[in-house]
Amino acid sequence: MYKRYLPPPLVYLFLLFSLFLALNFFKIFHPLRALAEKQLVIPVKETIFSWHRFFKKDLSSCQLQNEKEISELKTKIASLTEENLSQKRLLSVPIPKNWQFLEAKVIGLEGETFTVALGKEDGVKEGMVAVSGESYLGKVFKVSEKMAWIKMPSFFDDKLVAKVVSAGETAISGKGLLIGRGQGKMKIEQVLFSEAVKKSDLAITTVEGGDLLVGEIEEIVESKGEVFKTALVKRLYNPEDLVTVFLVRGKI
Repeated sequence: MYKRYLPPPLVYLFLLFSLFLALNFFKIFHPLRALAEKQLVIPVKETIFSWHRFFKKDLSSCQLQNEKEISELKTKIASLTEENLSQKRLLSVPIPKNWQFLEAKVIGLEGETFTVALGKEDGVKEGMVAVSGESYLGKVFKVSEKMAWIKMPSFFDDKLVAKVVSAGETAISGKGLLIGRGQGKMKIEQVLFSEAVKKSDLAITTVEGGDLLVGEIEEIVESKGEVFKTALVKRLYNPEDLVTVFLVRGKI
């Protein structure tokens, strides 16, 4: 009688694959993966990102950094000096003092996402918000043992509830849904036609009870007879200039 036998190499391969799945299921490889990321992957990514940042450095990034610092400085001054409100940009509420942060080093940038050298072992979870000063940088969308990936608000079709604060006023001038357009661009849709949103206003979002700067209004797109208009937004920082960011882990 003819009998069919599986070739020995296929049997060994199947057993090896089954063993690998079992070890992975019981998290046997996690310490090794964490060690490999810490000792090999992170240093390599950090070196590549440093060289990339060095060769791409230009005057436009300096200008963006200056604009960001000026906007944040105006925010702080406006919240402290009542008589200067007519000349300053104001966020409605300063960052709460009871926020807790995780400090993370930026080690990579790809499109509208960046990578930090902090992961599950450090307490990082998906959904954590990344900030720099009073600026909103994005949310963690992927985490490994020692690394986390953050999606910026300019990521294509990423959505965020936002409001707009007019220069020289404490009141909100408009609100809507901020949507990423890629390449550092965003737009706020569903802004009521009657709302007095204008160029150079600030787009902000609320996180854990505090308001964070997302970007600056650079253009208003509207049509007569329409109920809503759209505000085009630009970010006020260059991701390639990010060195250290902070992940909001909650409140004290």
